[in-house]
Amino acid sequence: MDIQLLSILLMLCITDSLCLRCPEQIHLSFGDEHETMVVMWSIDIQIRCQVEYGESPDLLKYSARSNVSELPEWSSNALKYIHKAEVKNLKPGRRYYYRVVALDDNEHAVIRSSVHSFTTLTNDIGKPQKYLLYGDLGADADFPIYRKLEEEVASNNYTAIWHVGDMAYDLTSENGQTGDRFMQLIEPFAANISYMTSPGNHEIPGDFMHYRMRFSMPGIEWPMPLTKMWYSYDIGLVHFISYSTEVYFSHNEDYVCTQFYWLLDDLIKANQKRDKRPWIIAMGHRPMYCSNNNADDCTNRFISRWVKHGLERLFHAQGVDLIIEAHEHSYERLWPLYDEKVYATSYDNPQACVHVISGAAGNVEGVNWMRRRPEAWSAFRDDKTSLYSYGRLTIQNHTHLSFEQVSAQDNSLIDKFWIVQNAHGPFLKDITCEGPNRHESCVCPPLIRYVYLIIGLALGMLFVIFVGIICCFCCWRRSRTKKPKGYVTLHPLNNIEHEHYLVEGADLV
Repeated sequence: MDIQLLSILLMLCITDSLCLRCPEQIHLSFGDEHETMVVMWSIDIQIRCQVEYGESPDLLKYSARSNVSELPEWSSNALKYIHKAEVKNLKPGRRYYYRVVALDDNEHAVIRSSVHSFTTLTNDIGKPQKYLLYGDLGADADFPIYRKLEEEVASNNYTAIWHVGDMAYDLTSENGQTGDRFMQLIEPFAANISYMTSPGNHEIPGDFMHYRMRFSMPGIEWPMPLTKMWYSYDIGLVHFISYSTEVYFSHNEDYVCTQFYWLLDDLIKANQKRDKRPWIIAMGHRPMYCSNNNADDCTNRFISRWVKHGLERLFHAQGVDLIIEAHEHSYERLWPLYDEKVYATSYDNPQACVHVISGAAGNVEGVNWMRRRPEAWSAFRDDKTSLYSYGRLTIQNHTHLSFEQVSAQDNSLIDKFWIVQNAHGPFLKDITCEGPNRHESCVCPPLIRYVYLIIGLALGMLFVIFVGIICCFCCWRRSRTKKPKGYVTLHPLNNIEHEHYLVEGADLV
């Protein structure tokens, strides 16, 4: 190391004691195009950074400069500068190596990360693809799933990880320190494979700010705006959709219909290409159905199932094959169903969506136990052994996919099933979303706030009617018991009450 570089490094460390920790929390995600990979990281000093990359770990001859965003002031315990670099014009099906480099004012490297690597998507869309999926993962290094996911990614058998909401518990906790810890824990594998996300309820604190800044998803500007925390992405034979269930539970539902009509347009376009990409797989945090013994939205409690109310009709009409959900800290697989009706007790050419709930990766809240009696639509459920488990999704070909739920504790297989679909397409045929005769599935359902308003008005009217009835009844009783003119009550000395009527002209007895 030359004297100039050593002096610069020493000066930086004197002015900022945390400089040697950074860059850190490195993770990847798919870019807008298949030829682009997004690299993100955090750093605690305001400094220019770039990604150096190449096809050999010893020859990183290309570079991509990063953009930076700063976490809000209340995130005082977090590394506040978050960088995003887009590595573009990559060759398909190749392994690339990269590292993150911080630069001084003279463009000299003063801090370098370790070298990581990733493999770009192939042009062979018919090639089988494998994915890791889960939701609800906290920032505890003792959770066995972190070690298991690192092993899985190191096998080079997987295309991406899909984290379906609820990260760190929470990204904002301890003024951002919990978020940093979570990002540090996923770095050993997220720095080597695309880490794709959907927002959950634990991302709501701070107006989703940490989620919107710490992650970048394709087709969305960065930091992610509240008006579009949803996206779709084509990989091989699959059109993947990540949607936000949290639009129904935040911001007064202002973005419910914005997302709905984006989904409608996206699904219509996807159906026009199902000869090339037959599978449509959607992912959102809160389930539409569940067997858990709690008061969550997916249970059939009073005024519930708002996600189901908002999206099930659309997904069914447009023929979504598989919906991956989380939120419940257990595992459950449902039969093909729509509107509470089970269409089949197999997955052979299903005519309705199949739901899988995999929200048991590991968290501080523990297990969500199941109700004693399962519903008819529940094909398989596990709240006993599913804690610290995750899913493996394999797209075999145009007609077959498989799903496994695996325990990270002992690598045991909790569940496995196949979906065979020989006739991909909308489950409702010959419907139109144009003109005055458009199908009801093409219209954003009434918002919850309007339903509450209608219920409130109805209850208010019932209360007024009830009060009116009581008042009328009281008036009627008073009219029945009113004493006629000339009515006198005498009180003899023996305290026995005698009543007499005075008759005009009669003597008083």
